[in-house]
Amino acid sequence: MTGRVYLEHGRPITVLARGAATGPPPRPRWLHWQHPPRQAPRNALIRRHDGELVIRPFRGLRHPTGTQPPDDH
Repeated sequence: MTGRVYLEHGRPITVLARGAATGPPPRPRWLHWQHPPRQAPRNALIRRHDGELVIRPFRGLRHPTGTQPPDDH
């Protein structure tokens, strides 16, 4: 995922780093959750076309070909 070019509002950006999605915390076998675990937003460090470095949500970035590549969770 890092080093790939995506579009942000039609302008190319480069993903420099991306937060990893982690699984649920470890728990004893006898403990069963009654509600689904919450998912944290996945952020990415990007470099915009003017060289500015920004941390923003990965959601909303588009692949330049118009199709989204498979998302690795």
